[in-house]
Amino acid sequence: MEHLHYYYVPSVLEKINRALKIKGYLILTTPNIASLFRRLKLLLGKQPIYKHHVREYTMEEVLELIKGAGFDVIESYYSLISDLIYVDADQEDYLRMKGYKDLIRITVKRPTKMNILRTLAYPLVKLKRSLRQLIIVVATKVEEPKVEAIVRW
Repeated sequence: MEHLHYYYVPSVLEKINRALKIKGYLILTTPNIASLFRRLKLLLGKQPIYKHHVREYTMEEVLELIKGAGFDVIESYYSLISDLIYVDADQEDYLRMKGYKDLIRITVKRPTKMNILRTLAYPLVKLKRSLRQLIIVVATKVEEPKVEAIVRW
């Protein structure tokens, strides 16, 4: 949804809802505009939104859009995955990344700005979930959307 103009997001979600069968699942992932890294970029005077994204959302906005499209939210959370894997590392080290110890090992081996920042920030984003970079929502279609008659003059 971050790649769509925000005007079209409700319509696209409603179309997905119509295409799903009842009890079908929607699994949505999107960047968290309120993440620690987005906030730090903004503080440094840089554009916090990735250059190919039209708009990024907060958890509250995502839930409102999904519920507005007629879905029932089963689960919503902030994932740690993006906060752990976006590092500057050799392919072999990157593929073996499983946790904070691996992040520290990679940072000692390759002390780039990104790796140092990730290593320092990881304990904070682990404690304060809303500062994580990725929003995940699992929702289900509960009933067929109601068709509203449009009266035109």
